[in-house]
Amino acid sequence: MSIELEYALEHKNDPAVLCCRMEPGEISHHNLEDPAIFPDLVDTGLLKLDGCLTIGQCLGATLKEVSDSLTPLTAEIVDNIQDPAAGEEEAAEEAPAEAAPALAVPAGTQMTFGGGVVKLYIAEGKDISIEFPV
Repeated sequence: MSIELEYALEHKNDPAVLCCRMEPGEISHHNLEDPAIFPDLVDTGLLKLDGCLTIGQCLGATLKEVSDSLTPLTAEIVDNIQDPAAGEEEAAEEAPAEAAPALAVPAGTQMTFGGGVVKLYIAEGKDISIEFPV
């Protein structure tokens, strides 16, 4: 399952592994798997992290080829590898931004909560990502 941006930044030094099949293009936190599950996968031999780049190096980088879920991101399949230290310097120089609204919902979207069920209706959309523990 993909991770949130804040979580990705907290784990920027952890290995970067795809959470799902990805076409070539820019890598975002939506494409990355939660590093908390890696120890079990490595122990069982289902995942090998040799030569794996970190999350900080992969955010904003470019995947060169179609890759399946649980593919460790390595220099062979990633272009434009990022320098995570550069992003920290830029963030420190910027003034604090205004707080974003708690929930931005596109027009034509309806959300209802009740009885332990979240109902989400989206009339039309692109790049829809839905995540919720209830």
